[in-house]
Amino acid sequence: MQFRYKISHCCAINASNTKHETHMTIPFQYHRAPRLLALAGAVAMAFAAGCSNDGSSGSNSNNSAKPGEAAAKYQAEISRTSFGVPHIKANDEGSLAYGVATAYAQDNVCLLADEFTTVSGERSKHFGPTATRQTSDIPNLQTDFFYRIINDDEAVKNAWNAHSAPMKAMIEGYVAGYNDYLDKTGMNNLPTACKNGAWVRKVNEQDMIKLLRRYAAEASSGQFIGAMVGATPPGQNGLIPAVPPKAGMHPMDPDYWVAMRERTGSNAVALGKDATDNGQGMLLGTPHFPWRGALRFYQLHLTIPGKLDAMGAALGGMPMVNIGFNQNLAWSHTVNNSAHFTVHMTPLDPSDPTKYIVDGKPQAMTRKTINVEVKGADGLLSTQTRTFYSSQYGPVVVIPGQLDWNAGMAFSLNDANLGNHRLLEQWYGMNTARSLDEFKASIDRTVGLPWVNTLAVDKEGASLFMDVTVVPHVTKAMQDACVPGPFKPLAARGLFVLSGATSACAPATDKAAPQPGIFAGASLPRLVRSDYVQNSNDSAWLSNPQAPLTGFPDIVSVDNVEQFGRTRLGITQVQKRLAGTDGLAGRKMTVAQLQALALGNRVYYADQIMDDVLALCRGDQADSGDITTACARLNQWDRTVNLDSNIGYLYFTGLWERILRVPGMWAVPFNLADPVNTPRGLNRDNPAIATTVRQALAAAAQDVAKMGVSQDARWGDVQLATRGTRRIPIHGGKGTDGVYNAIGTVPSGDGKLEVIYGTSYIQTVSFNKDGPQVQAMLAYSQSTDPASKHFADQTERFSKKEWITQPYTEAQIKADPAFSTMTVTRKADGKVAAKP
Repeated sequence: MQFRYKISHCCAINASNTKHETHMTIPFQYHRAPRLLALAGAVAMAFAAGCSNDGSSGSNSNNSAKPGEAAAKYQAEISRTSFGVPHIKANDEGSLAYGVATAYAQDNVCLLADEFTTVSGERSKHFGPTATRQTSDIPNLQTDFFYRIINDDEAVKNAWNAHSAPMKAMIEGYVAGYNDYLDKTGMNNLPTACKNGAWVRKVNEQDMIKLLRRYAAEASSGQFIGAMVGATPPGQNGLIPAVPPKAGMHPMDPDYWVAMRERTGSNAVALGKDATDNGQGMLLGTPHFPWRGALRFYQLHLTIPGKLDAMGAALGGMPMVNIGFNQNLAWSHTVNNSAHFTVHMTPLDPSDPTKYIVDGKPQAMTRKTINVEVKGADGLLSTQTRTFYSSQYGPVVVIPGQLDWNAGMAFSLNDANLGNHRLLEQWYGMNTARSLDEFKASIDRTVGLPWVNTLAVDKEGASLFMDVTVVPHVTKAMQDACVPGPFKPLAARGLFVLSGATSACAPATDKAAPQPGIFAGASLPRLVRSDYVQNSNDSAWLSNPQAPLTGFPDIVSVDNVEQFGRTRLGITQVQKRLAGTDGLAGRKMTVAQLQALALGNRVYYADQIMDDVLALCRGDQADSGDITTACARLNQWDRTVNLDSNIGYLYFTGLWERILRVPGMWAVPFNLADPVNTPRGLNRDNPAIATTVRQALAAAAQDVAKMGVSQDARWGDVQLATRGTRRIPIHGGKGTDGVYNAIGTVPSGDGKLEVIYGTSYIQTVSFNKDGPQVQAMLAYSQSTDPASKHFADQTERFSKKEWITQPYTEAQIKADPAFSTMTVTRKADGKVAAKP
């Protein structure tokens, strides 16, 4: 199959400039783009002489057809600019999604094919039952059973029927684009990671629904896979036995969610007119997401003339901009602190543990038998069958020692986001909003954001924070009446176990909400300011300390609690800038200063305790070899995680993880009257704390020694992102250490740390008379294909902190030095045609 590329040129003929278009047909394989672009470039050069600089290329997509030709069912124009960013233009939603799917498959077809395999519950069939996904330690068999539970035929059908006609058109267009890409490219020409893979197949609309449901459930039932799959009636041997988890390693431990938000968390600052140097809105967004797998962001620009013109980044399979901007406003998201599920404790019929009692009446649990095909060591397929049980609240889950299924009691999971079929509708409304009021109204009306706060600014200089997501409707009165005594401490930290013995304790229905059992959007936290709002995965409480958001149910937002280091760092730096106490001129924020906040790489908790640690280093007991080594490096450390910092950070982070939860550690404990600046200082005058710190220093030194890191190494020698044979140094550090530029790693076995999550799509957006002014980077680059020239190019720029100006207007796009354009078309008769 072939595509036609159009090369436009403009030459002076008879004293007038006339635009000529040359079409060439070449085999379409974007992941072999350098060869193709070189060919296209050779043709372009042939027409370059005498051409003026105002020549243009590209045209609006249209669905017109020449006489005798079938009309175009889908048609989109895909223009590429530097770093492989696609600008996709079409006249309707289906065609736009067709273009998005084509562009995304060009860069990441293997990643998307892998995710379709996952959400269909087919990993064990192709990769065996005990293998794991690249981004997970959960065996394939558990993953397969889970996705077949939540994505059964009835659930998928209901979800499809709940979508509006335009959103169905987008899903259908995306499916067509992805399938056409596979047809045109051929399995033998796919990137190495999935070339001729038996698991790579065409998809349908149901597959897309399954993928959307996977995203919706990420921060709810998606964290209960083991608990759901391991739930077996007492006395029966489970196919997959539930394993007692370690502290902080299961979803009914609040510390689990702290770690989860560390892996998928974010920072965002929205500055209003009173805080910016030009009196207009300014936004910083730094989502911290996995650098591998389907949760990788992808940069793109989407246009339906007269209706939509949004640019930014989206998750794979999303034909919408999730984080980005349009002509009038900009927005970002942070993973929020609300709970999106409830657990229900139901008493059982003494004679049958698969019967539960509600309102005094026994009811039989629903049984669902699921089959999963499994590839054996001999390559042959067999089928494993398992029956799962659900109450009226949801599937039964087991966490040994906390949520046990015994003869008297069982626990069921109610995931509110499995009823949220509004993700596409929500982001469509945000993408197309013409004002901040429209933007806010869309979120309130749709309540389709599954688990993220929203921070936004408009060009007039208003800033907005909204914690409006899908949250079970559990009021404070219900919390008092319906949470059993042993689970009240969990509820105070936002995790809810409710009595299932009475239907009065089921999440209530709000007539203003778009689905049963959740809060209406208008009842959830929001704040509009002319100075600033911010969030770094804490609750809504201190979005702006001058206007605390209080009084909400704990399931929505817990207030009056100690804040994360990233939150305190962000607030402190913005407040100092606006007060003029940061040593810089003026009292307004510039884009450069906002970018310095994002990538300044201060380690907040080091600033809180290092003076005291170094004082202990000079004490009488600081004379062991390990402590001496640690203290020497810490004394020379600049308390940042920049590339040229020494490895003092390794000693600090090893120390911090050992002492951060030690009772009595702080010299100045958390004070509700000063939540931004407390706690602080190390309680080093306490002999027990001093001893604990010295022991932690020695242990940290031993950890570094085991890594085999040279004492002369710099941080950029240790923390790396591997791209083929290149190892790119990456700045940043752990979010739990209070690093705004949060980066997570795993040891690579050679004294190095390999980046696996953290700062991903990072953007600053400001406005002036010419519209949005945007600089951004995709830290891990656009493509997952090592053969692509966009496999590492932005990673190199991120390493150097070299922000990339984003072309947004048509003139800017055409002026980009890497500009190229193509039109993709599927005819109404099913044929994929070159541009007429």
